[in-house]
Amino acid sequence: MTTITLTIPDEFARQLNNFDMVEILKMGWASYQTKQPLELHKLVTPSRQLERQKIKAEVKAFQAMHAGLVKQYLGEYVALHNGQVVDHDSQFEALHSRIRQRFGANPILLRQVTLEAERILTLRSPHLERGLA
Repeated sequence: MTTITLTIPDEFARQLNNFDMVEILKMGWASYQTKQPLELHKLVTPSRQLERQKIKAEVKAFQAMHAGLVKQYLGEYVALHNGQVVDHDSQFEALHSRIRQRFGANPILLRQVTLEAERILTLRSPHLERGLA
């Protein structure tokens, strides 16, 4: 495996925190393949930024409500809108379908209620493998 370390200005690092890392990787790979410059400005639109802010607020509400959610919905998925549980279900797909019918494409937090208030995600560094000749 090859490890690449990039040193970037702090301001650029703060801007990257607003992006979806999977999208950055997709764009980076496409840029590499086509030898075109990477255009990060295409990733975040003002409406997308508002959606992210709303979801961040819903995550904070989820964390603040966590103890009560565990008592009432442990193991289930909940949908939060404006800091309130608007629906819940044991099946994510069923909940997602109802929420999309009710709220359209508006950003609604869908999260499973577990004993831990925060999810820990481990992201492995992507690596390229050379084909065998």
